[in-house]
Amino acid sequence: MSQYPRDEFDKVPESSARQGVHRERLIPSRSTGLGLLITVGVLALLIGLAAYFVLPRLGIGAGSGDQSPAAGAPASASATATAAASATATPTSNTDEGEAEASPSPTAASTPTPSPTPTVPAIDPTQPVAVFNASGVSGLGAGVSGRMSAAGWSVGAVANWTGAPQQGSGVYYSAPELAANAQAVGAQLGIPVLETPGFTSVTVVLGPEYQ
Repeated sequence: MSQYPRDEFDKVPESSARQGVHRERLIPSRSTGLGLLITVGVLALLIGLAAYFVLPRLGIGAGSGDQSPAAGAPASASATATAAASATATPTSNTDEGEAEASPSPTAASTPTPSPTPTVPAIDPTQPVAVFNASGVSGLGAGVSGRMSAAGWSVGAVANWTGAPQQGSGVYYSAPELAANAQAVGAQLGIPVLETPGFTSVTVVLGPEYQ
């Protein structure tokens, strides 16, 4: 006896070749090629990623792609440099000629000649020194002339001052060659030195303040 209950499929003519239709098991259809396509796609993706990240690090395939632009770059740079050099060659030479014409000759600048140093006259104690007393103190002129003689000076005239009243003492001279003598006498007596026309020799005028 069959373990299946009877149904409409059991009512089949006995002459029919189709038997046991209801007993046919539903076998799932075989899988299509979709899985194979997915697998192939995943493999292709992995290969592409490996080629993108791994091969450049290994230096495979990078030389042929970059070589042509790099080879063409020096040629274009050389051509540009040649054109620029030919374009600026003539103006540069003209500029150099203009600068050569405008620049002064090196021989034009001469070494400045040092000015001669003025010769300072030496002290000559043999030149006479005149002493005039304008202080109003009797004997002051004689005392100063004695000090001058003791210091080695040649003393000339010694007298009282007859000119305009003097407010102070001074050593006067007019000739430049007497400047050294006048400075030495003024330093010895402590009297200011004045270059004044009209005095033919070093002249000491003692004023009221001189003691």
